[in-house]
Amino acid sequence: MNTPIISVIVPVYNVQDYLVQCLDSILSQTFPYFELICVNDGSTDKSRDILEKYKKRDYRIKIIDKENGGLSSARNAGMKIAKGEFLSFIDSDDWVDKTMLEKLYKNIQDTNSDIAICAVHQFDETNQQIDDSNPYYTLGFFDSTFDGRSFSYKDTKPFIMDVCVMAWNKLYRKSLTDKYNAHFPDGFIFEDGPFFFSIFFKTQRVCIVRDFLYYYRINRKNSIIQKAGKKFLDVIDVSEMMFNEIRNIEDFEDIRYTFFRKKVEDFIYRFEHLNSKYKKAFADKLKKESSLIIESDVLSDKVRGKFRYNYFLFKNLITGNINFYERQKFKIKSMYKLMEILYKEENVYFFKYKKHIFCIKKHPEIFDIYYNNDKIYVRILKKIKFDFTFKYSELEKFNEDD
Repeated sequence: MNTPIISVIVPVYNVQDYLVQCLDSILSQTFPYFELICVNDGSTDKSRDILEKYKKRDYRIKIIDKENGGLSSARNAGMKIAKGEFLSFIDSDDWVDKTMLEKLYKNIQDTNSDIAICAVHQFDETNQQIDDSNPYYTLGFFDSTFDGRSFSYKDTKPFIMDVCVMAWNKLYRKSLTDKYNAHFPDGFIFEDGPFFFSIFFKTQRVCIVRDFLYYYRINRKNSIIQKAGKKFLDVIDVSEMMFNEIRNIEDFEDIRYTFFRKKVEDFIYRFEHLNSKYKKAFADKLKKESSLIIESDVLSDKVRGKFRYNYFLFKNLITGNINFYERQKFKIKSMYKLMEILYKEENVYFFKYKKHIFCIKKHPEIFDIYYNNDKIYVRILKKIKFDFTFKYSELEKFNEDD
């Protein structure tokens, strides 16, 4: 075959139930000038047989067989033999729109960019529904001024930690990744952030495509994220790698608080979902190895005023007060359960209490809610069955002008 323009790299590990859909979506691309590098990362199911079957049908497919080393290792192996001018990473349990490569490539050509980013559908495996509510994946943080042009990280500073770092909804110029020796950290999960930041901060030319071109499968049974096991501790190491990238840029002082806040939220979120038998190990590792401990002291005055609640939880984690942390979190979850129930109806009213903004449904036949002398009072007037799923969210919301 002629030299491909795009190298598509697909890590494969025990995904026999999803691999066919993934491969079909890639091979049906309207942009045909690509090679498909499938890295069999020691699969023990029928994934390897499926790859061999497809290779016989399409000359663009290459198969690499290796011992199981994880997603980062597989992607790095694919990058080593890639011949394309551009790189695309697609996970083998996901799939893509047939125009993905064409639209990303065209946008890069039109804007002379090094990286193109597209919007992502989240496909929930549990209910078979598409969820487009998360602006992190829908590119909702980018306003219309980003359309049809290239930009650098400096243009995204107000929302830089909300730029999607995932490897798979992008096209990368290979000369850029080669120049900076960009690679995924071997042996770690949550590996996308260090790779993305290692090149995002070094190019002046990034562009976005508003079209939803990637389908990201979530809540897949037996995935590492679903298991929430010991590997969740990797989030601490990966955050250190990202922090090392950020503190080397000239805008570090402008970004350090935003990074600190985002990482504290991430740590709390991962800790909340972590298997209980690893929680102490998580807290111990966080205390010993995280640069955010120093950052929490440097930024203490600012963070106490802006997101006091999460800062409070974080400080309890790094001081080992896990039991106290859990009690406080239970109280907050209970409050948010109530808030969620009330918010599902119309005719709500808002009020501000200290640093907290509350949205309360006017539902007097069930709840009587009022506050007086710095205390909030809730009286239940009628017993009803509460059966709603609680989702973690930030307790404190604020205006920067407060």
